Amino acid sequence: MTQVKAKLISSSPFKSFGVFVLSTLLFLTLIFITNPVAAKTPDVDVAEKRVIAVTSRIVDMLEKNKAQYSNDKNALNAMVKREVLPFIDFNAMSKLTLGKHWRTASPEQRNRFVNAFRGMLVRSYAKAMINYSGSKIRAGNSVPNKKPGYVLARTLVTPKGRSAISANYSLRKVGNDWKAYNVEIAGVNLITNFRTNFTREVSAKGLNALIARIEKAGK
Repeated sequence: MTQVKAKLISSSPFKSFGVFVLSTLLFLTLIFITNPVAAKTPDVDVAEKRVIAVTSRIVDMLEKNKAQYSNDKNALNAMVKREVLPFIDFNAMSKLTLGKHWRTASPEQRNRFVNAFRGMLVRSYAKAMINYSGSKIRAGNSVPNKKPGYVLARTLVTPKGRSAISANYSLRKVGNDWKAYNVEIAGVNLITNFRTNFTREVSAKGLNALIARIEKAGK
């Protein structure tokens, strides 16, 4: 019986299959050795460093001034405005968030929405980030977009005493700078989340009602 098994294994198709598996493993090994993880493109490298610099600076400032920012919302909001506003492309973010309703909005409605949306995001960001003071920020596997001048910068945020969460930023090149127009935190996409809620509200009450609500919430 043993001789029969040995004969079967040494014969085709068993022998051919074994050669195929071995050849495949050798081929994959050679690819891994001769083609390590591709180096980041200049755009990806610059955009990723921009994200790391901005977010690291913010969490460091929160850590150093946590007592003040916890008791003084105006100081916290002022810091976030100073650090975050130059980094965010609010026009692009607003356009993507409103979706089809942006195309039918008047110039006045667009301007009001951008200003109201920006204020809401600053306040929301400031309130959320106070819990991430002193976090460690490190780069992930950032990649270029198919469209030139666009990059997905992936990062990992490790809060004190907690597990790391993903924070992925969609950026586009504006002049010589890189600006974020969307962010996905722990799998929650900012634009998708707001667009779903805003679309429902606009369909039910109209764009002016949405803008008025956001403006009122900021006062």
